[in-house]
Amino acid sequence: MEGIVFPEEREVIRIKVKKCEGLMQPEYRKFAVDPQITSYEVLRHTLRRAFHLQSDFTISYLSHDSEGQEVWLSLLSDWDLDAAFISSSHPYLRLRVDARPFEDGPLPNNMKVKLKRRFSLMPKSKPSVVEFTGHKVLDDWDIISSKDTPDPVPHPVVPHVPNNRQKPLAQPLRRSLFSSVQTTLTRMTQVLTFNDTKEEEDEKPMKPALSDTEFHSFLDESGRLIRPEDLRLRIYHGGVDPALRKVVWRHLLNVYPAGMGGKERMDYMKRKANEYLKLKAKFLAQDTEEAQFVKNMVKKDVLRTDRTLDFFAVPDEHPNITALSNILTTFALTHPDVSYCQGMSDFASPLLVTMRDEAQAYVCFCALMNRIKPNFMLDGEAMTHKFQHLSELMHCVAPEFSEYLYKQQAEDLFFCYRWMLLELKREFAYYDALRMLEVMWSSLPPSPPQKDLELIDNIALMANLSIPRYPYNESDRLKKGRRSSSSSNQSISPKSRDQRMSNRRGRRRTSSNSDKEDGNHNSVVDGRGSRIPPKESESKSTHRTTHQLSRGSSSSTDSSAKSSLVPNGPKAKTPNGELPSPARSPMVFKRQLNGVSMSSLPPPDKFGYGNPFMLFLCLTILLQHQDIIMREQMDYNDIAMHFDKHVRKHNVNKVLNKARTLFAEYLKAQLQKSASSNGSGPSC
Repeated sequence: MEGIVFPEEREVIRIKVKKCEGLMQPEYRKFAVDPQITSYEVLRHTLRRAFHLQSDFTISYLSHDSEGQEVWLSLLSDWDLDAAFISSSHPYLRLRVDARPFEDGPLPNNMKVKLKRRFSLMPKSKPSVVEFTGHKVLDDWDIISSKDTPDPVPHPVVPHVPNNRQKPLAQPLRRSLFSSVQTTLTRMTQVLTFNDTKEEEDEKPMKPALSDTEFHSFLDESGRLIRPEDLRLRIYHGGVDPALRKVVWRHLLNVYPAGMGGKERMDYMKRKANEYLKLKAKFLAQDTEEAQFVKNMVKKDVLRTDRTLDFFAVPDEHPNITALSNILTTFALTHPDVSYCQGMSDFASPLLVTMRDEAQAYVCFCALMNRIKPNFMLDGEAMTHKFQHLSELMHCVAPEFSEYLYKQQAEDLFFCYRWMLLELKREFAYYDALRMLEVMWSSLPPSPPQKDLELIDNIALMANLSIPRYPYNESDRLKKGRRSSSSSNQSISPKSRDQRMSNRRGRRRTSSNSDKEDGNHNSVVDGRGSRIPPKESESKSTHRTTHQLSRGSSSSTDSSAKSSLVPNGPKAKTPNGELPSPARSPMVFKRQLNGVSMSSLPPPDKFGYGNPFMLFLCLTILLQHQDIIMREQMDYNDIAMHFDKHVRKHNVNKVLNKARTLFAEYLKAQLQKSASSNGSGPSC
């Protein structure tokens, strides 16, 4: 199997660590890690917990120079860690942790000499074994987890011995006054900092991340997952420890068929990895015009996907970049019904970074695409329904904000397009986004494959062979190019302000009086979240894609572009999957707001096209910006630009905690509705 980071397969790396902190006595730890799932950040987190470090620290590892002499090298990134694993871990890897950076301030002369000796070339003779076998060393090699890190040794408390020879008479009074003043100040501080404290509480995770010990409690003796629903509930409340994501994500993404033991899962992944390597060798070798077109599209996207991340901040020819390109190209050529759309790289990137293996990342990507593939289909049905449901949810939870958006002609919420297409992956910092994604995945019920996870769509391939799909004349190239480029980093964002304002003015000018009365507007939305004037949209109606959503559908040909994402109320019917007709009259709109409740929303398996929790994440972000949007009187374009400025800046804990609360209210209302429908009367 091809490796991306580790050219040689090793299951365990043994590590010995020495912690130095000024003139204090050094401390030692000994543990083992899995190099396939241990990153630089995971190692820092492990060392911080093992030594209970509160301040910053530096890490270095012992290596050998060209003359065979020992030298300490800085360990600053994943690449340094990989080099340490490969070249300096036989029979074990020796690390040193310096708890205080050297540039913090001047050091005593004797410390300077010691540091100089430590960072100079070490003598050829090996250090004494006693250095690593002191009384503070852990006895066994263990994979570090929360249970393995010892509690800090408390400092001895010296009891206060009162001086019987001095007992001033004023001492009790002073203590009483001091106590009273202190109590008063404490209460004042609590009042003044109440909001700050509440905000800090909102930013804390509900529970700690799932640990290795907890994960094994959901498995039986053979490694079979026996409580999949309970595992998902635990992850929903706390996420997964980064060191476990490589293992746990495969369960969340429904990679394995149900009932597999640990050994069976290992054999299964090896078989699937070999299957991928064969598919890649076969399809990437194709030199057809279709294959070249797909490869070019993928390459453009890959070269601008998460390039600020260490894993992808490498030359364009680096194996990590090539691996991401291979995954997306192989999937596109083996799944011609969906092929490739920009935005898919945003889903493949976290899988590759987490799995650190191209073949395993492809298997997980296929499992994920089984669920999110409708987002990228040409009919746009999934995205249209998601907008409809988010609009209904807004009416239910925030009617005042929803009415404001209606007045600003932004009630369709198309400025949220990037959120729902990419499932909010770009709205948080990268590693916060990983936590958000795993919590979202855990909110979905388990759906393992019946037999095997399919890595190729043979039915679509046969259809693609029988019906020429890529004649590649000029118009088809244009159509395919629009589809692929409509959700790029630039085009998922709104257009420039002048273009958007021009489009919106054009929309208003072309709206007839009858349109204003009955609420129908002949406008569509392009892939950038900007509305297109009716005359322009008519020429583009034949090029509808997942990123060129119309605002609904109609039975007549002349009004095919007419629709709205404003619901007709809780009892609106949607025959044949069509959205309800628009109702933009202010009086009708207010009646709709008054009639929507949590119990009137679609059930969880339908809400959000089967991903209801994502809608509550979107809603939470909207509510967090509600005050400033209404205070600044932002219109549609202002709102779109406002959220563009907040890309990767949202607080993941605050968003998750609020979204969980709202989601719980929704589920409670749905349970009450279900109980009522099975009982004697309707729900309240």
